Amino acid sequence: MMSLGQPRTTESLASFFNQTQDTSLGLILDTIPQYIFWKDLNSVYLGCNQRWAEFVGLVDPKEIVGKTDDDLPWLPGEAAVYRERDRQLIVTRQSQRRVLISLWKANGEQVWFEASNVPLLHEDHVTGILYTFERTTEMEHQAETLRKSAELLQLVLDNIPQAIFWKDRNSTYLGCNKNWAQAAGIQNLAEVVGKTDFELLWTPEESALYYEQDQSVMDTDTPVLHLIEHRLEAHGRQVWINVNKIPIHDTDGKVIGVLGTIEDISDRKHAEIALQQSEAHLRQQAQQLEQMLQQLRSAQAQLIQTEKMSSLGQLVAGIAHEINNPVNFIHGNIAPATEYAEDLLRLVHLYHHHYPNPHPDIAAESEAIELEFLMLDLPKLLESMKVGTARIKQIVLSLRNFSRMDEADMKAVNIHDGIESTLLILQHRLKDKLGQGGIQVVKEYGNLPQVECYAGQLNQVFMNIIANAIEALEERDHHHSKELCQRPKLITIRTECLSESRVVIRIQDNGFGMPASVQQRLFDPFFTTKPVGQGTGLGLSISYQIVVEKHQGVLKCFSEPGQGSEFWIEIPTRQRQL
Repeated sequence: MMSLGQPRTTESLASFFNQTQDTSLGLILDTIPQYIFWKDLNSVYLGCNQRWAEFVGLVDPKEIVGKTDDDLPWLPGEAAVYRERDRQLIVTRQSQRRVLISLWKANGEQVWFEASNVPLLHEDHVTGILYTFERTTEMEHQAETLRKSAELLQLVLDNIPQAIFWKDRNSTYLGCNKNWAQAAGIQNLAEVVGKTDFELLWTPEESALYYEQDQSVMDTDTPVLHLIEHRLEAHGRQVWINVNKIPIHDTDGKVIGVLGTIEDISDRKHAEIALQQSEAHLRQQAQQLEQMLQQLRSAQAQLIQTEKMSSLGQLVAGIAHEINNPVNFIHGNIAPATEYAEDLLRLVHLYHHHYPNPHPDIAAESEAIELEFLMLDLPKLLESMKVGTARIKQIVLSLRNFSRMDEADMKAVNIHDGIESTLLILQHRLKDKLGQGGIQVVKEYGNLPQVECYAGQLNQVFMNIIANAIEALEERDHHHSKELCQRPKLITIRTECLSESRVVIRIQDNGFGMPASVQQRLFDPFFTTKPVGQGTGLGLSISYQIVVEKHQGVLKCFSEPGQGSEFWIEIPTRQRQL
């Protein structure tokens, strides 16, 4: 503290210092290298030396008298800072020696001083304050270096392609780079300082989300990396961004803020979306091509199968036709032949009655040909021929029923005839082979009405399913337990009316059955459990199409391992007109 012997009041203090300007003391003050000024208790300047006057833009030190810091060329807000410093000196009455301070001039220049600040006392009362500033170029060099470093850092940040920002512990912005400012619609980078997300262009929901993210990063001291978001920027452009948020630590490791980087990945995201769409389109095309190839293969196999069945039908029809004519001729002549034989036998009886003692030659011939046996056996022989030709005629009829493959139109037919004709074709496979025992067919036919259908195609379904049943029973005896094989091999065919408009044909075997995995793919084209070369895998697939697609029916299978299988063929008695 400085004690003055003469002046006692602020007015006398001002008069005293003004007098010094024209004395040797004033010359001394203007000559020394320090910057000196003094104020009253209201922070009003009472005087200064020439060096301080020139520093604040005055020509004569007397011009400062009566001014305050509001009248001097400081940055906005600095005058209030200086008044507060004056007040602290007056209140505490504590001198400050060699304190490092900086002053900001209106042109933005920052000047560093080493200051000694003392209250002026008179009779233990503060009457004013005296400041002595000595310029320190070292600090100015350091400040200039820091300023250049800050400018360089800002330049680096502004040239980074990412948008960058940093906030304090309360999620208040402390700074940003140019890219982030542009995205936020801010022209001057300094404008963002002190703002929060709620004061920017984001929606309240987005702002709340960003605040929660910031606080989570800082509270847990854990970065959030590669967070992909979709956001609307200031210019109205919808963008995809990759966000990283990292906690900022002080020298003691304490979290004091959060640093965020944002990368516009819209082009990459659009390329990814386009690639995904392209891949999806290619997969769809590949699936379509695969389906088309599958359909073509299926159609080709069906054509081959249909051609085989058609050829079989034509062959059967041809054989039936060739057999039918001579059989009809034979069957038709048996009746008159029987009458002729009966006439001849009556005549022989008359000879025996009227000529009981025939000529020796006749007697010898009668004995040689066993006339008595011949007369008894000939009627039986003719009757057996009649039964045999009738059986042949029935077989021919069954063959003709089976050979309806080329019939293009639906017809009302007897389903049982189709089943019987199919069993006739497969008769040789039902018989005993090498002592293994034949397959018994049990028929439980219901009273079915005439069913409107493609008879030849339904016969093909019966053929496929019964043939599979025969194969299942044959496989059972080759590969499964003795207990299972000891059971008689049975194929049971049941028919019944489900309603007035639908009938069902159930074909069941007591083979080994099928697991669920096989049943799920049973009607898939080309699926087969047979060894390579022993099946096309199309029989049941074609059967499914015939029943379901051609006849609007139902084809399904019930099976359990060890319990055999049952196929359910359900069709309407009348077909809808499509």
